Amino acid sequence: MNRLTGVGTQGRERRWTTWLIGGATAFSLLGDQTLYSTLPIFFEDLGLRPVEVGVILSANRWVRLGTNELAHRLTNRNRDLRGLFVAAVTLGAMTTAAYATTPGFVLFVAARLVWGLCWSFIRHLGVLSVMTVEGGQRAGRAAGRLGGIGRIGSVGGLLGGALLVDWLGFSSALLVLAVVSAAAIPLAGIGFAPIAQPSATVEAGVGEAGPVLASALGFAHGMVGPGLVMATLGAVLDERVSGNGPLSAAALTGGVLAVRFLLESTTAARLGAISDSRGIRFAASGAFALGTVSLVVAATSPPVIVLIAAVVAFFVSGTALGAALVGFAGRQGSRALARYATASDLGAATGPLIGWIALGLFETRSLGLGIGAVIYGLAAALAFRFLSPQLRPH
Repeated sequence: MNRLTGVGTQGRERRWTTWLIGGATAFSLLGDQTLYSTLPIFFEDLGLRPVEVGVILSANRWVRLGTNELAHRLTNRNRDLRGLFVAAVTLGAMTTAAYATTPGFVLFVAARLVWGLCWSFIRHLGVLSVMTVEGGQRAGRAAGRLGGIGRIGSVGGLLGGALLVDWLGFSSALLVLAVVSAAAIPLAGIGFAPIAQPSATVEAGVGEAGPVLASALGFAHGMVGPGLVMATLGAVLDERVSGNGPLSAAALTGGVLAVRFLLESTTAARLGAISDSRGIRFAASGAFALGTVSLVVAATSPPVIVLIAAVVAFFVSGTALGAALVGFAGRQGSRALARYATASDLGAATGPLIGWIALGLFETRSLGLGIGAVIYGLAAALAFRFLSPQLRPH
């Protein structure tokens, strides 16, 4: 059987491809994720204003609104995709080294724009390569496994990176992470599997509405999870801890945010399998509903332990959504995947700006969580109303 079609592929071959690409992704994410747990705490020490933090944390997403389409176009031209994947992870490690120079606001934004370009190619080529060897019937599980392995790097950046910054200082810590990130380069070269007909796989029964729905739900998911919650949770915890806890606000933020990616690493494949077996309507509407309830609880200023528990429940919903929606879009081909990624990035780029602007205007740090609850509630209704309950992978 043809290995590139996913039919007759041995499980061992599939696992090696997924693990190596996921490993390259994990190392690439170290520097990016460290910023989310440290900039909201140390931005004044770096000479930044609150609004500039929002711009820095969202700049890499804004640029992806264009670079996702570029990744799709170059993929369809069947160029040296392995070389392109390796180049993306190499340049990504270089951006982490750029953060270590503690540049001013303008150069910081420039480095984030370059990282956004790199991530468009790392994500797009990585997902399509894994989908090629896994096959459509395992799309949710495959997307979950790839995301779970890659998010080990998020745990390392959010928690390990925050501890390094506390220990070594911002510049030295980011330089160490830049060196470690270079491990992605050989993994990318070895693990990448050629992509067979990347735009030819279309989900049977989806119709023209499929990519539109995937994009709309991806926008909501990106705006609330990677956007509002990731960018403002540090400020919420900083207000609650006030220097009285056993951990610094940065370390606590990194630890809480790292739970999200620990969940992805350990449960994403199983949660993605729910979408494969029960259908995208059940998976998406149920996960959005769970996230809505969790954010309502978190936004009502509960005790710290209840706040953390609510955020963890929200992360469970986000893990399920990530696997289900990426699998749903990926089964529809390169163009649908690129459009889904762009919509998700648009939401993730908008979220930090809205959260930090709201914080500056109203000085209510949990307001971003409340806004997120409204958006997730609308997405739950949209998924339940318009996604077909009969839709399964074919």
